[in-house]
Amino acid sequence: MSAVARGCAFVIDLRQVLGTAAILALCQAAPGAHAVETITTGMIGAANAPGWPYYIAQSKGFLAAAGIALDVIYVPTASGLMQQLSAGSLDIVADIGVVEPIHAIDRGAAVALLRIIGAVPPYAILAKPGIGSVKDLKGKIVCIGGLRDINRVYLDRVMQANGLKDGDYDITVVGNTPARLAALQSGAVDATMLAPPMNFLAEAAGFKTIAMVIDYASDLPFGGADVSLAYAAKHREAVASLLKVIDQSVAWFYDDAHRDEAIDILAKEMKTAKRDEITKSYDYLKRLGYFARDDVVSRSRMQNLIDAMKALGDIAGTIQVDQLVIPGLTRVSE
Repeated sequence: MSAVARGCAFVIDLRQVLGTAAILALCQAAPGAHAVETITTGMIGAANAPGWPYYIAQSKGFLAAAGIALDVIYVPTASGLMQQLSAGSLDIVADIGVVEPIHAIDRGAAVALLRIIGAVPPYAILAKPGIGSVKDLKGKIVCIGGLRDINRVYLDRVMQANGLKDGDYDITVVGNTPARLAALQSGAVDATMLAPPMNFLAEAAGFKTIAMVIDYASDLPFGGADVSLAYAAKHREAVASLLKVIDQSVAWFYDDAHRDEAIDILAKEMKTAKRDEITKSYDYLKRLGYFARDDVVSRSRMQNLIDAMKALGDIAGTIQVDQLVIPGLTRVSE
């Protein structure tokens, strides 16, 4: 019999003195009885639709059932998230563009791609009234999240398909979606790339959707969860449990019976969006099949992204897909 079990058996003899409720509290508080692993988790900007599976996991008790708690820290930019993960200030990054871990690992950072979260790009390109198409962006200012992030890869795809090349338009960088919407509303930029629900907020304000990025880049993954190698080495069981929780949350999200409750969950997290925009976001992301349904990373889709980054001169192109993941933890398929 373990020391914990002997202790609980002993206090049971005191049931009449302390009462059943007190005895249960003592047993449950015994060391190791209900250990909870707190994972310091980075997200970008503020509460957002791409973080939906994590909010579901918290609200529905999936994390608690797995013995996990998330200490969520919002960081203004994707590059800032990756810097903090590389430095060990974060254990994981919940959702970030897949180009960031590629850049970091290519430079020798001790991080890894844990799984794909966003299977396809959710972005819409919205522009000022009077701009009717992507081709009308010639000579205009376009705002994206970074010159070395997934926004840049997507923008290149869209612009090239519409006959525009570097130099035909100006790029300005604003690191997160709410701030890009603010730049568009202020008139400082002519167009920007927005994810839900910010694209619906922009449409409600009179801006026009001139392109859906998925129409140009459906073969490229959008976002993923990343982990510090040091944390994964010491807490592999917790990381594996988190992968299962994310799968559980995504399956819950896609269940039609949970639509209204899923909307309620994000509405509680997001203070700046109305329920109507969040409802549109749910239907939009579900229609796109945005959230990856399992933790399998597609080798071919990742290679597509590596090739696109190489074509931009963003990386040398020598990195291999297997260098991005942790063997035995993240599954890679052809």
